[in-house]
Amino acid sequence: MKKISHIFLRLICLAFAAAAGWLVVWSFPLIMKTEDITTKIIAMVVCVGLFGFFALYMLAWSFFYDRMENRERLRKADAERKERRKPAKEKLAEARKEQRAERNTNYILGAIASATAVYFLIDKEWLMSGLMAAVAVYLFYKAARNIEPDEIKQKREEATRRQEVESLMENAKDDGAVIIVENVDSLTAIEDAIETFGDEYLGRKNGRNTIRLWQLEREKYALTFPLGYQPEAPFSLMWELDGWGLQPRGWFPSQRLKTQGGWTMLTVAESGATHAVTDNGYCYEDECNFHLRICSKLHLAYQPRPNIMNDSPKKLEDFT
Repeated sequence: MKKISHIFLRLICLAFAAAAGWLVVWSFPLIMKTEDITTKIIAMVVCVGLFGFFALYMLAWSFFYDRMENRERLRKADAERKERRKPAKEKLAEARKEQRAERNTNYILGAIASATAVYFLIDKEWLMSGLMAAVAVYLFYKAARNIEPDEIKQKREEATRRQEVESLMENAKDDGAVIIVENVDSLTAIEDAIETFGDEYLGRKNGRNTIRLWQLEREKYALTFPLGYQPEAPFSLMWELDGWGLQPRGWFPSQRLKTQGGWTMLTVAESGATHAVTDNGYCYEDECNFHLRICSKLHLAYQPRPNIMNDSPKKLEDFT
């Protein structure tokens, strides 16, 4: 479906390019017959320059649509990533600055409205003077109460919560659970998977299910849970990562997954079911109900849990 939509957009672009090119070809002889030099120059700039540029732009857009769309997507992803990675204190300072700007703007507009009311009063325009006086009272009242707009209020609450989560992380000790994702072409795929996961699991005041993203190598990343997680969170995160074309492999304490042994390794099969194998050789299968059952038909090889700290990982960001 996506490929068909791309082809359709390309055809539309080619149609626009052809129409603009035809306008240039059709108008050029008419322009050259014009005797007035000023009219000729204006017509050349408008018809030939504007429509010619439009034709070339649409032609290029139709051929390089995928590249331009991908570039725009990456630009947007970088902007969102920079916004997410801002420290909580910086976000809180920005929210307070926006609130002060809103309050000062109301004071200034209130002063202007008061001056306008006095001006109309001098001219004995009683109705207009009364209306402007009412507007001035409302603006001063709004500035004095300093009611936060929803956007600023949301920013303030989010910054405050992130600050609380960051303070919790200073003394946090996770249980060693880790998910490894290799051969990652774009970091955006991991971020999209975490965003989908976060619709249900992130945003808690205690920071539970917070995901810390690490970069181990150029195309190799690790995800950890520094503030703990719900029992079903590992399964959901594994499914989301797999759904975005990644091949995650996770290690979790067996007691958290109610399996045998000390550690359990999770993978996602092609069927979508979660497969697991413990460090003492027991294999398990899950059928999308967050509960692992011993499966004697499976024969999986356990791989030792990696200690990512030995690789001097680079911490990228926390998703809370």
